[in-house]
Formats: sequence, C-alpha cells, structure tokens
Amino acid sequence: MLTTQAKVITHVQGDLYDDYKKISGISEVGTAENTSELIKRLLKGLGDSEVVFTSCPGPHEEIYDIDDDYSHTEPELAKKNIDITLILEGVMTEDNHIDQLHLDVYWNGNLFHTEDHKLDDDIEEQEPYELKFTWFVPGFAPSGPYLVDLVLKSAGQELGCERASFKL
Repeated sequence: MLTTQAKVITHVQGDLYDDYKKISGISEVGTAENTSELIKRLLKGLGDSEVVFTSCPGPHEEIYDIDDDYSHTEPELAKKNIDITLILEGVMTEDNHIDQLHLDVYWNGNLFHTEDHKLDDDIEEQEPYELKFTWFVPGFAPSGPYLVDLVLKSAGQELGCERASFKL
C-alpha cells in the first residue's frame, strides 16, 4: 500500500453527527460570508489534518525520551499524493545503537500495514536525537482516521515508541 519511502500517520475524525447538526443550522448563520466560512471549516475537518504526536498507549520503554511538543511533520498537513516527513525529537537516556524502526499503521482502528526499516545510528546518553523518516502517501490510500506507532529498537529491544495520528 505504501512505498518504502513512504510515511503514514493518522488523526481521529470528528463526530459526523455534530457536523451534520452544524450543516443543518447554516440557514441560521445569517450571511453568505458566514455560511461560506462555516462550510470551509466543516470541509477542512472532514479531510486532511495536522499530525498529532503522543506517547504510544500501554507500557513502553522510554530509553529514547521522545518530545511530543517538538516532534513534527513536513509539511504540516497529512495529505494524499505527497511525501510526508515525520521528525521525532528526543533525548537518549543511555548510550545506544539504534538499528531498526518498526511501524504499525492502523486505519479505522484496525492494523492495516506494518514495515521495518534498518537504521545505523550510535547515540550517547543525554544526546539529542532527531529521527527523520519520509513516506509517500499514495492517492489511493483510504480516507479516514490513521494511527501510526513508530517503535525504535536496538538488537530487538524497544527503546521508545511514539504515536502519530491524523486523518486523510
């Protein structure tokens, strides 16, 4: 589904019933300009989204202490038919050799795709580490909410896990 130079992330869609109620109330907005702006906001909420980084749920190692606030993507919005670069920012809490990046991609809450990528980075304790990984999001990727768990490993041992979420 995704090329080897691709990257996917997801975000949970809003409540469609609430969106329906907002659309139903357009006639009450008052002016064409307000109605136009409301429609633009609603349509934006149904499509591409910013990628949000959080710690993976459940017990995970935190040898690579990933900063949710500084981790980001380029470009900001996840879209189809583009390369998206995930940039994880963090600090190693001990000396390590990072040899693998494992990805689990969930779409609509179900495991959709997994892949592994070899890495070869030596990082010292308390040294900042920035991981950049680029992924092509194909135009035929299904629309909806995505979650991507990015797990860094050393000799099979998990060093840290970060979850990226977005919607297409």
